Amino acid sequence: MRRHQVRRPMSRRRLFEGVAGFGLATAFGSVGAPWIAAAKAQTCCPDDVPQLDGEYLDDDTSRRRAAVDFGRSIYRLPLAVVKPRTIDDVARIVAYADQNGIKVAMRGQAHSLYGQALADGGIVIDSASLRHVSQASDDAIDAQAGALWGDVAKAALAQGRLPPVMPDAMMLSVGGTLSVGGMGETGYRFGTQVDHVRELDVVTGSGRRVTCASDREPELFAMVLAGLGQCGIIVRARLDVTPAGKFVVTHTLSYRDLDAFLADQARLSQVAALGLLNGRLNRSPQGRWECQLTAGGYVADAEASPRPDWMDGLRYDGASEPVAAPIWNYLDRRTASITASKAKTIPNPSLIVTLPAAATGPFIAEVLASPALSAGIWFFEISPKIPTRHTRPLQKMPAGPLAYELRMQRRASAFDAPDHRAMLTANRQLVARALEQGGKVYPPFAPVLSPAQWQEHYGPATWRRFAAAKKRFDPNNVLNRGPGIF
Repeated sequence: MRRHQVRRPMSRRRLFEGVAGFGLATAFGSVGAPWIAAAKAQTCCPDDVPQLDGEYLDDDTSRRRAAVDFGRSIYRLPLAVVKPRTIDDVARIVAYADQNGIKVAMRGQAHSLYGQALADGGIVIDSASLRHVSQASDDAIDAQAGALWGDVAKAALAQGRLPPVMPDAMMLSVGGTLSVGGMGETGYRFGTQVDHVRELDVVTGSGRRVTCASDREPELFAMVLAGLGQCGIIVRARLDVTPAGKFVVTHTLSYRDLDAFLADQARLSQVAALGLLNGRLNRSPQGRWECQLTAGGYVADAEASPRPDWMDGLRYDGASEPVAAPIWNYLDRRTASITASKAKTIPNPSLIVTLPAAATGPFIAEVLASPALSAGIWFFEISPKIPTRHTRPLQKMPAGPLAYELRMQRRASAFDAPDHRAMLTANRQLVARALEQGGKVYPPFAPVLSPAQWQEHYGPATWRRFAAAKKRFDPNNVLNRGPGIF
């Protein structure tokens, strides 16, 4: 084990370099521009780090690597990085952090966009070394927090099975997506990934390791799934898996009319024979926005796939030939592009909100009509959601029978460039509009909310329950301060 001295911050307040005219709520409730880098904390050096099986790293290179996420709009320099070899290492370092008043956060693949999993002056636990995946039963798989969803998919497909909801990025970690919800193209039917978790091993804010499920420590179980790491750190999950076909057959339909596109998505969300369902907006060379719907299913034999009945009566303007692909090829289709995007190290100030159906069309029209609000959007996905199919209390959905998730992917030219600032401003405005209309944010892909906005997002009853759980399971408030919830 590499052993280094721990540095304990002398001050708990955030230090910023510079001042800006507007900004995001920080993890400490103050307001600062999201692109302003946090200053290096003043430190001292007690030699009391617990003995670990893994590594405790406080060299500058390790710390700087853990100071940014995929969004590259926030910089928060941690005190140290822990690379655990065992789950017990996680419990030991969290207990140490709790006893010494040091912030701690678990880092998966750092796919959040606004610093939600960063720990300024705290300890970052890198979950990448906790990647074990094993078959728990015919219909369940065990995966440690750092296991990638690609690892899970391969293990499940070897048995002819797959989790009901898979993300569109196989390089995401199990602990990461279960901490935030976990979206996927089958979500209109099956909710989010947290709806299909059978059991968890969790480390609470005091460093206590607990196995929890719906019938064992049920409140901890409920408040950790999609809980943004506030009440406990996920270290292992038991996941449901169901039978899966060998191939995916997709049909792509094009639309010129937004209302027809949304109406057909709503209709298809009720079709029992359908598998995946998603949509997107594309900008034509002439600058016009056009709609594209993708729907399909898992099949055993790609050669025996007739035209599906669900296409009858739809209002599309054009249809491409169906495309068949082995299921793993389809699941892994975005790995190369996402990996290349991360390698560019440019800001990714994207945004995901979910709106009630009635508000969706006007909201999209407003975004597309405004050069300021649509600035930098190169990929705009729109997919239907059935709120009642999302059963976990902290994975919030709008009220009503139907909602739409809007995923606005943006790219800025450079950190703190004018277009970067403009995109962050647009996102703040759109979040405020979405909340006013009964919408919800997807926390890892949305600016950090103000305390009032968090309460609006969760609603009064859930907010009281969440706050009580935070006091119970993390009474010293050391876990994952990045989202700025508590």
